[in-house]
Amino acid sequence: MRYEITAPHDGDEQIADLTLTDGRGTATGPSEGLLLYLRRHGYIVDPVDETNAPPDDDKPAGRSAARKTRG
Repeated sequence: MRYEITAPHDGDEQIADLTLTDGRGTATGPSEGLLLYLRRHGYIVDPVDETNAPPDDDKPAGRSAARKTRG
């Protein structure tokens, strides 16, 4: 699940694997511990509704065409 994070102050910072730029950032699949930390310290944690987002394409990347044999 994705979350939009808003810091109680402006500025850039790094918390665990979350990077905030100008007090804002997005976290994908953060740990419960990180979410608890953020909420306890005054950060706004909003879940992102992904129902309108385009579906992730789980197909592997296509393969390039085989090279012609040298001869």
